Amino acid sequence: MKKSCILVLLIFLLASCQNKDTLFTLLKSGDTGIEFNNFIDEDAANNVLEYGYFYNGGGVAAADFNNDGLVDLYFTGNMVANKLYLNKGDFNFEDVSEKSGTALNEGWKTGVSVVDINDDGWIDIYVCRAGAQDPRLRSKLLYVNNGKTADGIPTFTEKAAEYGLDDRSYTTQAVFFDYDRDGDTDCFLLNHSVQKYAGFSNLLGSYREQRNEAYGNKLLQNNNGRFSNVTDSSGIVSNVLSFGLGINVNDFNNDGWQDIYISNDYNENDYLYLNQKNGTFREVIREATGHVSLYSMGTDAADLNNDGLTDILTLDMLPASNERIKLTAGDDNYDKYQQLLRAGFHDQTMRNMLQLNNGVNAGGVPVFSEIGQLAGVSNTDWSWAALMADFDNDGWKDIFVSNGYARDYTNMEFLKYSTDIQLEAGKGGKAPTQMDIIEQMPPINEPDYIFQNRKNLTFAKRITEWGFEENNQSNGAIYADLDNDGDLDLVTNNVNQKAFVYRNNAETKLTNKSLNIKLESPKYAFLAGTKITLYSDSLTQAQNFMPVRGFQSAQWEPVHFGLGNNPKIDSLTVLWADGSSQTIKDPKAEKQLVLKYTDARKGPDFSESKPQVLWEAANGIDFRHAEDPRNDFRIQTLLPNMLTYQGPHLAQKDLNGDGTDDFYIGGGRGQAGALFMSEGGTFRKVSQETFEKDAAFEDAGMAFFDADNDKDFDLLVTSEGYELNAGDPLLMPRLYINDNGKWRKADFPAVGPNASAVTVADVDHDGDMDIFLGTRVNPGRFPESAGGVILVNEGKGKFTDATKKLAPQLANAGMITDAAFQDLNKDGFPELILTSDWKPIQIFSNNKGKLDDASAAWGTSALNGCWNVIRPADLDGDGDMDFVVGNMGTNWQWNVTSSQGLSLYAADFDNLGRIVPVISVTENGKEYPYASRDELLDQIPSLKKKYSNYVTYSKATLTDILPSDKLSQAQKLTAREFRSGILENRNGKLIFHALPVQAQFAPVYAIALHDVNADGKPDIMLGGNLKQTRVRIGKNDASLLQVFVNKGNRTFEYIPQAQSGLYVNGDVRDLAVFTQADKTFLISAINNAELQTFQLNKMKLKK
Repeated sequence: MKKSCILVLLIFLLASCQNKDTLFTLLKSGDTGIEFNNFIDEDAANNVLEYGYFYNGGGVAAADFNNDGLVDLYFTGNMVANKLYLNKGDFNFEDVSEKSGTALNEGWKTGVSVVDINDDGWIDIYVCRAGAQDPRLRSKLLYVNNGKTADGIPTFTEKAAEYGLDDRSYTTQAVFFDYDRDGDTDCFLLNHSVQKYAGFSNLLGSYREQRNEAYGNKLLQNNNGRFSNVTDSSGIVSNVLSFGLGINVNDFNNDGWQDIYISNDYNENDYLYLNQKNGTFREVIREATGHVSLYSMGTDAADLNNDGLTDILTLDMLPASNERIKLTAGDDNYDKYQQLLRAGFHDQTMRNMLQLNNGVNAGGVPVFSEIGQLAGVSNTDWSWAALMADFDNDGWKDIFVSNGYARDYTNMEFLKYSTDIQLEAGKGGKAPTQMDIIEQMPPINEPDYIFQNRKNLTFAKRITEWGFEENNQSNGAIYADLDNDGDLDLVTNNVNQKAFVYRNNAETKLTNKSLNIKLESPKYAFLAGTKITLYSDSLTQAQNFMPVRGFQSAQWEPVHFGLGNNPKIDSLTVLWADGSSQTIKDPKAEKQLVLKYTDARKGPDFSESKPQVLWEAANGIDFRHAEDPRNDFRIQTLLPNMLTYQGPHLAQKDLNGDGTDDFYIGGGRGQAGALFMSEGGTFRKVSQETFEKDAAFEDAGMAFFDADNDKDFDLLVTSEGYELNAGDPLLMPRLYINDNGKWRKADFPAVGPNASAVTVADVDHDGDMDIFLGTRVNPGRFPESAGGVILVNEGKGKFTDATKKLAPQLANAGMITDAAFQDLNKDGFPELILTSDWKPIQIFSNNKGKLDDASAAWGTSALNGCWNVIRPADLDGDGDMDFVVGNMGTNWQWNVTSSQGLSLYAADFDNLGRIVPVISVTENGKEYPYASRDELLDQIPSLKKKYSNYVTYSKATLTDILPSDKLSQAQKLTAREFRSGILENRNGKLIFHALPVQAQFAPVYAIALHDVNADGKPDIMLGGNLKQTRVRIGKNDASLLQVFVNKGNRTFEYIPQAQSGLYVNGDVRDLAVFTQADKTFLISAINNAELQTFQLNKMKLKK
């Protein structure tokens, strides 16, 4: 009886596991008939040490090859024969590889493409090959479809040589499209180089000039049915550094012509080619992006936020878990990375990159903001196929990522083993065989990733909920509606495992509707690149027909739109690839709609007229901030980012009483600050010998105020220098007295060294202006800081340090970044509000001249963040002052890996005379150091014996590594809130409200307030970015200078860059608005760059 009960329980549990209520169901190969297994047979001659892309896997194509209305599948095998499976309906497939003539079993097969090469209405197959030493085994194969036999099986004839498509390059993938719009189909070959050019030891930019017929990418032009190589005259880069793993073709700048994005592995950066409409392309990756993936793999392009612009996703190798991250992370060599940049390479970081399209700048280049970490999709381990499609039919595209790898040769423990055995062999020990070494490489077996679009630029991981729990090593992947039920199924090509077929259950589990659109055209050239835009009451969606997607794969799938619960469609517009167009009004939302090219009309090409923008570039101001290169990581290796590069800042005031503001802008070290006077609608630089003499100082914070009570404005400038020694005179503030337009340097107390914050007010209510100075950090000793000081004005420009008497708590205010005085309780005495790094926003109440910490009373004591800047304004029109506060944003690695925030422990752990800042992340309730083993042990050498290997370190918690006795001696700081936002002043409290998600794209260092739409409410401009970070963290540069319109009731609406007109690259450190006569100007101060000036246009903003 007992055994029977156990058996019943096991059967019940097994049935429960097999009947999970998931969106997708993994079907058994025995049920589908798809037995394809891309089996890789390792031996001494065939392995990853002989061929670096040995485990990259094969591709899969989905298309209706026999024109029976069902999508068939074709798989490529690296060392096994390719397979063609005919769809018989209801997820039953028949292997017709031999009968169809497509069972290729020679050479190393990689990508597969589908194309109607001869425009006969039957889909053809193009197979790429690589790997083989014999060039003949790398020849591509074109299987031309002859139509189907009486029993419904399509047959194919190989004709690559006849078309001139039998190229012998090392090819990953091919894309067929009409790049020159001459009416025939051209071809782009995505190729890869060999291991000689892969490693980081080869930092020579001159390699970019080296050519090799077998390695570089190729553009093949169709001339009367024969393809010829036109790469050299096309603008396409074709060198020995190209390791192309992903390609997507799309119209990224919305000019009606197809552009090309290529993801490159190893040192060479990705390429973005804009079609110049004359048979050539222009490469613009540096203008279009701030940074890209380092080991770029698969890629896809789609409109993820339904704004009509095409976004880009590239995949890389960064894991999601602390343990896996620690097994892949070595040291962080900033100097070596700078060598790479000096050699001409673009900024690259190892993680997935989601490039959000912001529209085109004045030069016609699409400008992207990289937001993968904010979106939550940056860490998916060793990833291959990126597919963006609407899997739940809610009208918003989701993301699927295939991943896994048979041999992880980047594993730090394996690399250490490899180094050790080489040293041992050099000492006369036994040299291991290649297979001995390979067997030490661990596999990466993980489930594929799938993310649901939250409709706010962030994505929710749905691996378990949507049915993707099976560990695998998947590479090529496609989506297609295999059963014609209106939802998208998924298929993956796996290494050493049968292919996976996932049935999508959305049709039965969800109430969302969908529409598949089938395109019919007499020519494939008119088809590839066709864009369909769907308009409905709830949203607008755009899709592009281009078969090649993801990694080494292609799909001739009808264009799919999810419609949500409101299936009513107002209209569809179709822009065919040759420029012809058509509009369908009020189409019926059935499951499938057929659109025919013959119904389209050829219209004029895209207009070159530029839309009106809110802020238009104005005549420039003759000033360029100059920053001397420094490396703070040499001083403190574990800094998260450099603490220099903080300028320039500016101060504005009407100095000559003409009714318009003038300004002073700070200089870098060795560069004098400059004074600009408003004059006739522009600004004139006024030379001042006093400022020139102080060029050795690096200007930080600054403020104009009447220091000596003579009714004009004087200037106080603080100085910075993280690399200087404490007590260096170059760290001290300077007071410049204004004598009728001539400036002289006055005596000033030697306090406030390395101060970033300066603000003035009549603190003691005696009729003159007192000063607050806030120190950012003690030089070379992050996160130590001297805090803040209060200087009382004794009259005639003489100041006395009264901190101990009036505000002793300021000594513990931390790393102060900015400050503002404001009378919050309207008693005539101004309160002091501070933003600090790794601290809450601090409020010091003013009790008749004495400042006391009242953060808890005002409700800000829990807002621990890394705050950068604060600006006051009455945002809600209630008569009291609110504040806009700039933080670090959420586009950081810890947004993905440490949702509970960060902690910082700092001490001289080994008594070596240096402060070691250790940042910790939290995973599953446990703290782990962010630093890699190599980084931490370099700074705390006493740990080397305990953590002699990477595996042990990867599993160790923070308290395992640094016991409680050491942590208890350390300074501990925390950061939990990283969003920028507003502080609403309400009933004696300052209540935090986060600004829209776009404000979280990057750190905010600059804030300006101005009513840009003339509705009587102050609007917000934000600037920022931070590029001087650790290499592993990477640049954070997604902000292009943003505008947020005040809609009332504490609500702010982001104005898209294409409408605001602001495409400001670089690290913005200050913003200022000036009004001259009837003109309003916005000045943007950028680190190590020229000032940028914009003029406000009076226009009605789009809703």
